[in-house]
Amino acid sequence: MTSPLPNESTQAIAVLAACFVKTMGEKDPEFIAAFRNNLEEMYYQMRDNSYFPSGTLQAVRITGDFLKT
Repeated sequence: MTSPLPNESTQAIAVLAACFVKTMGEKDPEFIAAFRNNLEEMYYQMRDNSYFPSGTLQAVRITGDFLKT
């Protein structure tokens, strides 16, 4: 079973965050790798905590996916 597509707000947050991180990475190439590591750790912590809604997890996951390209 696949997750439903993220809503427009979730997509916008992911795009803006990825653009910000990539811009910061132009000044400090190590920034992107450190951000991705922190983002991944936070994703797993959030996933294991039932407090966070699926839209929040989607935004975090999509941001990480954008940073892989």
